[in-house]
Amino acid sequence: MTKRIKNGLFILLSLFTWVGFAQDREVTGKVIDEEGLPLPGVSISEEGTSNGAVTNMDGEFDLDISNDEDAILIFSFLGFQTQEVNVGNQSEFEITMEESSEGLDEVIVVGYGTQKKTNLTGAVSQVDSETLENRPITNVSSGLQGSMAGVTVTGASGAPGNNGGDIRIRGIGTWGNSSPLVVIDGVPGGNLDILNPSDIESISVLKDAASSSIYGVRGANGVIVVTTKSGEGGAPSLSYNTYYGMQRPTAVPEKLGSPEYMQLLNESQVNVGRNPTYSEEEIQIAREGSDPNYYANTNWVDEVYKDYAPQESHNLSVNGGEKDFNYYLSYGLIKEGGLVVGDNFESKRNNIRAKVSTKLLDRIELNTNIGYIDRNYTGSSEGTAPLYQALTVRPLVPVRNTNGGWGYIGGSSNPVATAYEAGTNDFTSEEFTGNVDAAIKIFEGLKIRGRYGLVKYNSRRNVFDRTVNYYDADTGNLVWQINNPSQITTSSYKGTYQTFVGTAEFDRTFNDVHSVQALLGASQEETINDDLSASRTDVASTSVGHINLGTENQRNSGSNAQNALQSVFGRVNYAFNDKYLVEANFRYDGSSRFAKDVRWNLFSSASLGWVFSKEEFLENDILDFGKIRASYGTQGNDRIADWAFMDVLGPVSTMPIGNDVTIGYRQTAVGNELLTWESAEKMNIGLDLAFLDNRLNLSADYFENSTDNILLRLPIPDVFGGPSYPYQNAGSVENTGWELEMGWRDDIDDFTYNLNFNISDVRNEVTDLGGTEPTIDDRVRMEGQPLDAFYGLVAEGIAQESDFTYDAETDTYTPNFPYIEGDPVQPGDMIYKDLNGDGEVDLVNDRKVIGSHIPRYTYGFRGDFAYKGFDLNLFIQGVGKVNGLLTGTARHALTSESAMPQAVHLDRWTPENTDASYPRLTYQQSYNQRLSTYWLEDASYIRLKNVQVGYTLPEKFTKKFRVDRLRAYVSGENLYTITDYFEGYDPESPVSSGSFYPQIKTFTVGLNINLK
Repeated sequence: MTKRIKNGLFILLSLFTWVGFAQDREVTGKVIDEEGLPLPGVSISEEGTSNGAVTNMDGEFDLDISNDEDAILIFSFLGFQTQEVNVGNQSEFEITMEESSEGLDEVIVVGYGTQKKTNLTGAVSQVDSETLENRPITNVSSGLQGSMAGVTVTGASGAPGNNGGDIRIRGIGTWGNSSPLVVIDGVPGGNLDILNPSDIESISVLKDAASSSIYGVRGANGVIVVTTKSGEGGAPSLSYNTYYGMQRPTAVPEKLGSPEYMQLLNESQVNVGRNPTYSEEEIQIAREGSDPNYYANTNWVDEVYKDYAPQESHNLSVNGGEKDFNYYLSYGLIKEGGLVVGDNFESKRNNIRAKVSTKLLDRIELNTNIGYIDRNYTGSSEGTAPLYQALTVRPLVPVRNTNGGWGYIGGSSNPVATAYEAGTNDFTSEEFTGNVDAAIKIFEGLKIRGRYGLVKYNSRRNVFDRTVNYYDADTGNLVWQINNPSQITTSSYKGTYQTFVGTAEFDRTFNDVHSVQALLGASQEETINDDLSASRTDVASTSVGHINLGTENQRNSGSNAQNALQSVFGRVNYAFNDKYLVEANFRYDGSSRFAKDVRWNLFSSASLGWVFSKEEFLENDILDFGKIRASYGTQGNDRIADWAFMDVLGPVSTMPIGNDVTIGYRQTAVGNELLTWESAEKMNIGLDLAFLDNRLNLSADYFENSTDNILLRLPIPDVFGGPSYPYQNAGSVENTGWELEMGWRDDIDDFTYNLNFNISDVRNEVTDLGGTEPTIDDRVRMEGQPLDAFYGLVAEGIAQESDFTYDAETDTYTPNFPYIEGDPVQPGDMIYKDLNGDGEVDLVNDRKVIGSHIPRYTYGFRGDFAYKGFDLNLFIQGVGKVNGLLTGTARHALTSESAMPQAVHLDRWTPENTDASYPRLTYQQSYNQRLSTYWLEDASYIRLKNVQVGYTLPEKFTKKFRVDRLRAYVSGENLYTITDYFEGYDPESPVSSGSFYPQIKTFTVGLNINLK
């Protein structure tokens, strides 16, 4: 044992000895409530140590503490305000604890202000920074998934820099843009997924009209209000949070090797009367590996994916201030590696934020909030083609031939060659956000506030399509090329958003019972986007991608768009004795996206609340708080093309004259001057309860949302002759449902825990198609059904030989059940139900709505547990009653040259395996794979979304080094999923043909350090 190790062990032993024998002072006391009654079960602890005690039935306690005059005792009891007491030289204490309305007096961020939760009459859910902190998430939408009732996040990808999901609030209300409005620090229209999660203080989701109608024409799909962190004042505090992790796919399909592929291919060919492709000798060559150029045995999924991809995050922040001045400064770095070979998939993002607030002359408030984002991500110029090709290329193809060239035997391209050499897609962007606001206190209760907000971005995309050459393994001759000639395309995207908001804010209480809050404001917003793109072919270099190296086909194009919005808005809140609550909102909007005569409209809402727990006849020891609330209001949606009400001319290429291509102009869009916004009506009834000293909290809501005048392109007579049908206001969608949020928090001695559960049910229905016929396809828009529902046949199972009449002379099977005319139905094929009973099955009369991709149920559970310095956080999330559909090579085998069989296809129907999960294999036949209930997947799942275990060193140790907090933790994201979804694919990407970047699970270790 070295001297250094011996010294280290001696120091550790000394520390443990010191901890064990430093408790040499006793304090005693009694804890009572405001009425002088003793409080049993109060937890008393010495700050920064493990010393603790609990009061007895008489409220008395005694506790051994360290002999330190600076020692601090912390008294905590559920339902009462936590107290900190300096010990000094005192040895006896009498502590009076005051009741706490924590949770009820919580401040909720709403549109253009805040409200106490007790006085809230709208449907608002809010999460704080603890929901996002320390989780290995790179975007906020992932952090919101499952965190709040009524908020659904779907369609997320695991691709670095592009892994945000689609957020929907209380369902999908339109078949246009159904994304909610995002408001960041009072500035609408922000990008949620490029924010630094560590900079966020809280996120409020405004779900009903009472809470979101103040945003008028853009609030129909709900509003997400983000508040970033501010300085806390006091001495400067420095925080550094970091983690490093590894990513792996949550699920990947298991493809078969060459011998199995060859056998199944032969079987599928024989089943349709064709000769088999491979002989037994060839199959044996593949099994032995004696001809690696033409009979390889390549696992392409393994070849195209790395073992893991790194992920790391660093966040540094400083905050502090003085009496009338505080500041918050932060820097964040997030880096993600890619799971695909070739290093084309990776991303990096830098976030900088500076937030300063000051107060002048006791009546003027100045606030400045500046953010800067520098981000880039790299992908393949072929998109996710390498991942799709890994499912479509034959295992017989080697990664490389014996002569070193890329393996190729015809058909699909080599995915590894595509990943390494086919080119890159590089995106970089610089985004600046800033807002400055000033408030002047006119007199007590009245403020005048003005805010200017700016969002400016400058982005660039460079797509370099490089030529990939494939050579014959024997002769070395060129046999195939992709991306020939090579091409480079450079695009520039610039945008500026500006807004000015002026408000007058009134807040007074009269005679201690009449509380009045009023807001009146006006705003103007302007958005200008300017895009430019240029391309050239025959790039001189294969390694350097710059447009100046292209020598042929110089082309360019550009576009410009702009829109503006003017608004007047207001809100009035009245509360009598905090018992009877009334709120009214209005917004008068004018949008440049519509013609002058129809661009203005009024949106409004009204809501009521009754805090019935304050009634004398309901006073009891169980119910602490009870409130009923109801709201009704209107909102709008103007998210269409900027010039949809105008006839638009655009350039087109015409026939060449000589050696020149002439450019002409034609009408590219037909306007509709009567076009106006979609209108939404929302009704909500809610109940808020708190029991058992606020240990148990419950919030329930029922809602009905309907959207009318949906913007559609309705068909008109062909004699119209236009380039495309103009937009019209027609069609309606309705979403109805309920939500439930429950929370329980308690502490037992040194053990504290907090449990939260939420669930919501949303039923989506198309109620009107504007008098047009339903859109009939595999996805349907039909009155009385969910939007874009799955429309297909009803499968009754796989046909057996007993379902046929067999003719031995002709060796033919005649089905004894209805089938689609022209399908060569045999034993092992699908049986479809004859829905109309006419004795045959057809695709017009025998299809129906069989499912929906819109989840009915979403739910989440979060558990936070702490014992002394240890903490455990657990998060479970899931969806129920939702369908998915995998098509093509993702689900089926040998229906085409590129549909490679998977391990699950070994369980196919044969005369010896009649209880199979897959019908008989039929080469290049797809009649068994028509959309039906048989192929519709159950995309419901329950997922262990996050588990985190941490330990915080006692402050007694860390404060010697001026460390206020030191915590280390390990965390896992997307750890385990229970689902019946098709094996090898993730249920969060429920509709696909396999061409997507997989969902990822992440394992991280992290460190949190706070210095003062």
